Amino acid sequence: MKKIILFTVYLLPVLLLIGFVANFSVNVPIDDEWRLASLFAKIAQGNAIFNDFWALHSNHRILFPKIIIAVLAFASRWNINYLLCLSIALAVLTFIALYKLSSMQAKNAGDSLWHLANILSCILLCSLVQHENWLWGFQLAWFLVNLCFVAAVYSLVSTHKLLPDIAGFNRIKYGRETALPCPLSAKDTAVPSPYGIQIFIAAVFCFIASFSLAQGLLSWLAALPAVVTLEGNAAQTRKRLILWMLVFAATCAVYSIDYHPSRKSSIISLLHKPLVVIDYFLSLLGSPIVRSPVISALVGLLIFASFLFLVFHFGRKISKHREAVPWLSIGLFSLLSALFITAGRAEFGAIQAIESSRYTTNSILLLIALVQLGQLFVRGKSAINRSYKLVYRVLAGLLIAIIIVNSGQAIAQSRSALIYKQGAQDCLQLINYLEPSDFFNASPESCLRVLSKKTWLVREGAAIIDKIGWRKFAKNVEFISNPEKVYGYLDQPQISDRSLTVKKNSAFKALGWAVLPENLQQPNIVLLSVGEKQSFFANAYVNSDSGDIAKTLNSQVYSNARWAVDLPANYLPIAQTEIKAWVYNPVDNQFVRLRGGARVTVEDEE
Repeated sequence: MKKIILFTVYLLPVLLLIGFVANFSVNVPIDDEWRLASLFAKIAQGNAIFNDFWALHSNHRILFPKIIIAVLAFASRWNINYLLCLSIALAVLTFIALYKLSSMQAKNAGDSLWHLANILSCILLCSLVQHENWLWGFQLAWFLVNLCFVAAVYSLVSTHKLLPDIAGFNRIKYGRETALPCPLSAKDTAVPSPYGIQIFIAAVFCFIASFSLAQGLLSWLAALPAVVTLEGNAAQTRKRLILWMLVFAATCAVYSIDYHPSRKSSIISLLHKPLVVIDYFLSLLGSPIVRSPVISALVGLLIFASFLFLVFHFGRKISKHREAVPWLSIGLFSLLSALFITAGRAEFGAIQAIESSRYTTNSILLLIALVQLGQLFVRGKSAINRSYKLVYRVLAGLLIAIIIVNSGQAIAQSRSALIYKQGAQDCLQLINYLEPSDFFNASPESCLRVLSKKTWLVREGAAIIDKIGWRKFAKNVEFISNPEKVYGYLDQPQISDRSLTVKKNSAFKALGWAVLPENLQQPNIVLLSVGEKQSFFANAYVNSDSGDIAKTLNSQVYSNARWAVDLPANYLPIAQTEIKAWVYNPVDNQFVRLRGGARVTVEDEE
């Protein structure tokens, strides 16, 4: 029964994560994913070459993520949910590796304190504070790098787990296998060191990490404590260290081939703003716990100071504390990654470190290292063990409570963003009817800009995936101007004998409500057209409270059926025009006009 309860507790964070992704994921490419469309086109045509995978992507060489994403894209017709499932799988594998590390390094593996540390590690690894990464398929690279580094550390500290009995193998090889162990001759003992194989395996994982994200290169440096503390004399340690650094240098040399970054950040200029850099760095460390200016930096400072204390405590007698080595490496990797991100992003200010939840995937590793090192520290205080254990449990409980609160905030943010992503999904389906207007290209309310600020990239990508046949785009849609049923109204501006007159550089508000009565649902977006055009220059999100409409139509489905949008007059021609509002009925492949309309006269500035 105890094992079942423990298994359930370990499984719960993963199940909650799966439920979160299932409820808030939307199968639509976002931002950087559109830049991969041209690669897919080359693959589909059979023209892809190695350089297409090798080419830089936002200053990163994402060779392995590109391969993985391309394979899944062609296997699933570019279903983004496949990538999200892989991200979860990578995180689960990372936890399994962390769990194995903990069970290998802890002397009292299996007791309540050990389980508390590992359950907390699982909760952190599956934390919803990373909601941007969980809901963005392209971000699987972050989870891949974390897994590769933890796997590299695991391979370095677990020689006896991964290798066969080499001595036994040689007894068989030379025909001297006996029922009882026998001493080996000098010839028998001249076999490759098992650590050479372990270093090779670790190097492979670090190599994969290096060509998944730029900070993957830091895995070589962060793994140094694990390399240096491998068993052996000083000469052996020196040889391993030299070999490791030579392979690292070779990896960097390969990485730099034809390296021409499109975006360059001046580290020298950052040195003139030390407080800005420090604030960003500390806020980045504190962001998995607190997402508030100043407070986040203070929490980050506390986390950083705690890790330095534990490094000093275990590092001064590292030969007696080998069990701490993997956690020191994991914490170091998180710190180096935070420094790397700070160097490239500090110019945007600490608020960006707080608001961008995608960076927390690396920062969380530092918290996991602290949790595991804290457990080892408490066990070492035998004289006052009970007091330290109590403090550890209180802090662990506090951290779990904070994670629960943060998860609630992440769910709220994801829920509010869901309508915009769903609107963007509809927007993509209807892209053939969206004009290349200033609204769709520049307005913050544009459903096309949710997919990417570079709307031209979305249009190019949509044409590519349409040609490949991965998505169904609306074509030959019928326009229904006078529907029998009421699909909604354009309430304001109201149509009248006199039109609304606005100046060219001013703006006016259009609003109304919309439903899809035949489908018992409400649309995500309303589309606006001018005159007799069968195309649209703007959109509005259907997401505002409409309790009166729900009561009238006797359905709570329509409780958020109102829409509103600010329309700058410079989106319209200098003349009198009639604005019409439409919804798309996917069942009948029809654009259905909402009742009402607006005449707007745009005058030039005097």
